Amino acid sequence: MIDKRKLAEAELVSRWLMALILLTAGISKFFSAGGFKTYYSGLFGNEGLRLNFPAFTYDIYLTLIPFIEVGLGAALLFVALKRYTIWAWYAFMASLLVGHYILQEFSAVNQMLIYFILGMICHVLPTKAEIKTLNTKARS
Repeated sequence: MIDKRKLAEAELVSRWLMALILLTAGISKFFSAGGFKTYYSGLFGNEGLRLNFPAFTYDIYLTLIPFIEVGLGAALLFVALKRYTIWAWYAFMASLLVGHYILQEFSAVNQMLIYFILGMICHVLPTKAEIKTLNTKARS
């Protein structure tokens, strides 16, 4: 059986890696001088896409993405929020995956799957607090 301490450490590393990914992505977008939004607005505005949406729909979301990334990244650093941040991670990654489908960037869609797997690893691994709770219940 795997040592419970190692499981908790792996959970911490996976959760902090998720936070690092989001914080780095969000902060870099804030310092792109609008380049991120301009680039993706141009892609979503392509008339040759199979699905076309009004510009305001993707412009709003593209504006929100850096805030979501920084906020969710910071929240992932707090173990007490894990229960909620994992589901927020899944939802956010799903939204990015759908965006790449809309842009017909199918290789990017495939590459996104690893982010879901990282979330699942973090999801199933116990935190130190969860291990302590289980140990306390086992002694009772």
